[in-house]
Parts: sequence; structure tokens; C-alpha cells
Amino acid sequence: MRNIFKLFIFIFAISIYGEVTINDSYLVGEFPLKKVVDGDTIGVDGLKESIRILFIDTEEAFKHKTAYEKTKEISDNWDDYLASKIYATKNKPIKYNTPNGYQAAVWAKEFFSGVSVVRLEYDNLESKKGFYGRYLAYVFAKKGNKWVNFNLEIVKHGYSPYSTKYGRSIRFHKEFVEAQKFAQEKKLGIWNPKGKHYPDYDARLTWWDKRGEQIDVYRNKHKQNYLFIGGNDFDYYKLKEFVNKKVKVFGLMRDVTDDGDEYIFKMPFKQFVDVFVHISKRSGIKDETLKKHDDYYVYIEADLKMDQNGKYHIYIKQQSEMRFE
Repeated sequence: MRNIFKLFIFIFAISIYGEVTINDSYLVGEFPLKKVVDGDTIGVDGLKESIRILFIDTEEAFKHKTAYEKTKEISDNWDDYLASKIYATKNKPIKYNTPNGYQAAVWAKEFFSGVSVVRLEYDNLESKKGFYGRYLAYVFAKKGNKWVNFNLEIVKHGYSPYSTKYGRSIRFHKEFVEAQKFAQEKKLGIWNPKGKHYPDYDARLTWWDKRGEQIDVYRNKHKQNYLFIGGNDFDYYKLKEFVNKKVKVFGLMRDVTDDGDEYIFKMPFKQFVDVFVHISKRSGIKDETLKKHDDYYVYIEADLKMDQNGKYHIYIKQQSEMRFE
């Protein structure tokens, strides 16, 4: 199995890297590369937080000293291992360790081999850090005299899909689409039907692309009128202006629960920081509607309150106060 991984690296590491224009307007900085954690996370010296590499989502990989042995074990028993993995209760695809995830991590380490400094750039200036406080960035590495966009390369080589789960790339959408199409046509990595990877990318991409389209609609039609909770670093802090008033927000509907006279769900901003949305059962909004749209984006125009702990609560009393696009 180790020889297979080495062969994989040799074949694809010699491909021609495409040059992408860098842009100082979006510059996070140039930093010494400290560590390649896996296929979609790195660490650098000079930033305490790790880097969440934008618009990719490689499969999970075992880490630490036993990574190879554990990966070989599931590879040797792939059919049984795969059968043990089931969908989460939300009927959404789940994440788990795979040989492809291990290969993605190995390929990423090979990509950055010999690279001492990386250049980090934002996709936009409104969302610089993600849910867990990690920098959201494109990672550029110098290959020869060219800055090469790692995010695009790992998609092109088939180790990750173009992930639009949190929105489409503003700067490189066309390039990501072309990179994924190339990998699909060549049946590389996750697009190889004989590979040991997630078998349900059709479902994953349908889910992600719908969310990406929702965010595109927001950006193109409603950005000036609604605060984007979880997608704009500044909008959450504007909520205080609307306490005891009607507020217009756009955000993710997550973890819907039935609490007797009302439904409650979280609209996440950051880890441990949520806006709580309360829906009166007298509003006419049905349980099946909420289940259908759970983990998708929603528009709300309703009353905002703040509790004694400083947490925000939005109260929906009428069906017209919440809508989906």
C-alpha cells in the first residue's frame, strides 16, 4: 500500500502547475510554513490559529504515528468498513476516515515539500475567519518563479471536490469549476469509481451546491437589506442596534427542536456563539417544512430580544416572517 501512495505522488506531482494572479488587496501575509496537518489544513509560524483552506474538503485521514497502519487496515477491509458507515440522523452525508483522505494528506505534504514560505489570501474582506476561528484563505506556494494556488491544484488532482457548502468562490469560481471538471473527466482520486473514497459525492455536491446557490442569491439580491449571520464577520455585532425591534437576518438554520409551544433552532455565528430563533406553532409554519430546510439558509424578519446573558433571540409569530430562496 505504501508503494501505491508513492506512485500516486510521483505521477501527479510532476503535472504542470497553473499560474494564478495574486492580489495584495486580499493579502493575509507571507508566512513560514510550519506544518501540513492534512489535505485541507496547514499551520504557519506567525499566526496562532491554523488555516482552513478555502473551497476544498478532503476526506478524513488518520493522523499520528499509526496513520499508515490504520489506513491499511480499513483499506484491506474496505467493503465491510464502508458498510458500517451510515448517514447521520439528518440524512446528510457524514465524514469518516478513508484511504483517499490519507492519500490527500500525503499528496499535500509532497506538494509543499521544499516550500519554506506560503502566501495567504482571503476570498473577500467580510469573512476572514471561520466558525472555529481559523483563517479562511487561499494558500499559494512558489513553484519555480510562479505562485501556485494550492486550493485549485488539489481539486484538479482529484483529492477534493470544489466545496461550495459555505458559498462559492468569489475570486476563482470559474477556475474551480474547470479544475473539478478536469479531475472528473480524468477519473482522478475521488472521481475514480474503483477508488476507496466516499461513495456519495452526488449527494454531497447536491447539498453543498444548493447552499452555495442560496448564498449567491443573497449576495446578488438581498445583501443590502439583511445581516448575514455566520457569513459576515461584522454583521453579528450590528444586532445590538435592533434589540426590541424587528431585525432582518440571513443565516443557516441548524438543529431544529420541538419545544412544546414553539420550534427552536440555532443560527450559528462562531463556535459557542449562536442566535436562537423561536417559531410559534401558531405561525402556521409546519414541522415538515423545517425538516426539509434544516441545514440550509433562511431569511427572517422578526422581533429581536437579548436575554440576561447577552444572547440574542428572534421570535417568529407569523409565517410571512420567515422565507426560503
